[in-house]
Amino acid sequence: MLRMPSWIMESALTRYSSRLGDSQMTIMMSAVVSIFLIGGMLGAPFAPIFSARLGRRGILTLSGLLLLVSCICQLFCRMANSIEMLLLGRLIAGLAAALVYATQPMYLVELAPAELSGSVGVFTCIGITGGIVLGQVFSFDFLLGTEKLWPYALSGSAIFVLIGLAPIFWFPESPRFLMSQGRREKARVTLMRLRRDEGRVNAEMAEFEVTSEAERKRVTMKEVLCNSRLKLPLIIVCSFHFVQQMSGISSIWFYSIEIFTQSGFTAAVAMWLNFSLGLLNFMSSLLGPWLMKSFNRRLMMTISCLFSAIFLTLLVVGLKLMLTIREFSFACIAFLSLYIITFNMGLGPIPYFIGSEIFETPSRPSAMAFGSFFNWLANFVLSMIFPTVNSAIGPFVFLLCVVFCAYGFLLTCRYLPETRNRDTKDVALLMENGFKSKIK
Repeated sequence: MLRMPSWIMESALTRYSSRLGDSQMTIMMSAVVSIFLIGGMLGAPFAPIFSARLGRRGILTLSGLLLLVSCICQLFCRMANSIEMLLLGRLIAGLAAALVYATQPMYLVELAPAELSGSVGVFTCIGITGGIVLGQVFSFDFLLGTEKLWPYALSGSAIFVLIGLAPIFWFPESPRFLMSQGRREKARVTLMRLRRDEGRVNAEMAEFEVTSEAERKRVTMKEVLCNSRLKLPLIIVCSFHFVQQMSGISSIWFYSIEIFTQSGFTAAVAMWLNFSLGLLNFMSSLLGPWLMKSFNRRLMMTISCLFSAIFLTLLVVGLKLMLTIREFSFACIAFLSLYIITFNMGLGPIPYFIGSEIFETPSRPSAMAFGSFFNWLANFVLSMIFPTVNSAIGPFVFLLCVVFCAYGFLLTCRYLPETRNRDTKDVALLMENGFKSKIK
């Protein structure tokens, strides 16, 4: 991670007169990485609480402010010679990111007309993949990945946070949230601003009126968990988030540099090729709005899980054969690229917004928070076990990811109803009998 390890060793020596060994440094670097994920798991359960009190726009504003605090901690940690400040900044960043992941897709879906709900829901995924690319750019040695400048690489996201916060007070609050708070006239004004069609506004307001009484009562995470009618949709949301991370999208970068160097590329060229994979990841995610608008969710999720499993299996074969037949390293590059493309067809974007399409407004924030928690949990679990399992069985570790892709495929085929261009009330009815539900 940039040039951070040498600074951590120096800081521990000067502040605590302790010289860290290799194993201690490994633990410290693991802590720097994992504390962000722990922050995410801690932050996810607070999303429905803040969402009910602050609204969708309010919680995004709070998240932005937390991210700015995080950036300040990471920017000045080296100047203060404080490892604790670095860890605090990473923890706060995880808390803020969890609030964003649980709220932003829901906010976008609730603002958009029904026919565009899936298209706007994928922008969270686009933002994440774009952030990965920017992180790779900032960490290059010729930019900010140097001994003195790495704190600027960690805190550089503050620029984009400020750009996002600047116009947020001009953004409308979710009309559905306003109706759930009994603010009917404000909801109507907001809808008129969004739709600019009085007939359509009247139709949506009439729909809101039918459900407004039920929506005024916020459903807590405990109530969602204990409600048998919500069992199947909750399992789907949590499973999709868990499968998304356990499918190995974060771990493929573990092998990418090795694949490129085995192909005969120098370390410097391999870094650029690794960056090109990140760019492919981002470009593939840009297809999300069109894919979600044009094709059914069930179809895209099924194809994504199935072909992700196929290309990961081929990658395992290629990685083993690459050791004896060098030409297979080029096949591995192709398998990696195809896996990234198929991942972004469904596994990448759909988990972030599917909760908004299968849960009605009262239970939606809690359900999205559960999904966000399982996303962070899976990310944490995989980051902890992947290096150890990889040391034990090598490339066969990706077969674990294949198993989860297969689970996602079977769950989608058997239990996910089609949600595209359908009202959430109609979708919810299809799943209220749990695993005995007949999916249409």
